Amino acid sequence: MGGGGGCCICNFCANCCIGHIIKKIVKGIFGGSSGSSSGGNTSSYDKNVADLELTVKVQNALTEFREDTRDKSERFENDIIRECREDLDEFLKEIRKYNNIRYGSSMLNINISQLERENRKTEDKIHGYIVKRVSKRISLDDAECLEILKLDPGAEKTRKLDAFYKKVLKEAVNELNDIIRDAMEKQTDIVEDYIQRRIDSILYTYDSKTAEFEKIANVKKFGQAKMEEEQIRLSHMVSLCELALGQL
Repeated sequence: MGGGGGCCICNFCANCCIGHIIKKIVKGIFGGSSGSSSGGNTSSYDKNVADLELTVKVQNALTEFREDTRDKSERFENDIIRECREDLDEFLKEIRKYNNIRYGSSMLNINISQLERENRKTEDKIHGYIVKRVSKRISLDDAECLEILKLDPGAEKTRKLDAFYKKVLKEAVNELNDIIRDAMEKQTDIVEDYIQRRIDSILYTYDSKTAEFEKIANVKKFGQAKMEEEQIRLSHMVSLCELALGQL
């Protein structure tokens, strides 16, 4: 089994889940405006020549813009967390089911608590990520934002600030793409490792019992009845190993 989330487990695949989540969230970004006109009505602002009074006015307008759009940014974060949680919870549900199946002489015993902890770590990374990204970009420290602020006040300036906000949102969501994908691939790697170890254990048992079976078949000192009894026992064990491998 390959690492890096390259194998689907229980119909779960990092790339498939990420594609589903990101496509759905990004589609929502372009629905409607940012809900703020702050900044669009400020005078043309050039950082190199503006006086303190205008700088303070523009700063306040950008702060108001960020506050106006905070709810929308947080909603996107919560949407991403919800989508991830639904997919990952379904993943854990399937793992619990397979954990209760006996493969050979024992169960998989995948550490569900470890997987749940990884889920919560991912959610912690998502919380506040978009809000912080928006705060960093919609400011006087961002060159692209400064270019828009140079425009004269009016509808065009408001429209460009709104488009800039959506662009920042989309970039933030795409950056979260890698964070979520890494988390999902880490989970599938954990599960694959457990399954691979169980397969290795069954193969070892299978090989050792097969070797015993072949050895006994060639030993003439065993009585015929004793040898047939041992062959039946080992044949049964080999069959169980083959069944366990088939289940995995």
